[in-house]
Amino acid sequence: MNIQITGDNFNLSDSVKKLVDEKINQKLEKFLTSFAPEMKTANLRIEYDKFKNIHLSFDMYLPGKEKIFSETTHKFLESALVDLADQLERQIKKYRSL
Repeated sequence: MNIQITGDNFNLSDSVKKLVDEKINQKLEKFLTSFAPEMKTANLRIEYDKFKNIHLSFDMYLPGKEKIFSETTHKFLESALVDLADQLERQIKKYRSL
């Protein structure tokens, strides 16, 4: 899966990219094995809100023009990524059951 990461006032270091790969990319890849590689592209936006919490928003289009979108806000990046991955997993499972 190709995830385009955008950071607003957030440092996108190699460790952040590795964490995104571990928590989101590897988890979702299991559910998207039947899709062509060019169909597995997504956008992830990471930013701080006014309370210095980390806000994530993720969007991805699946075949059939189905859009998956999820967002979450947490104090720590890792917990935000885990929560986001769980939300996305539920949406992909729902999409596959249609």
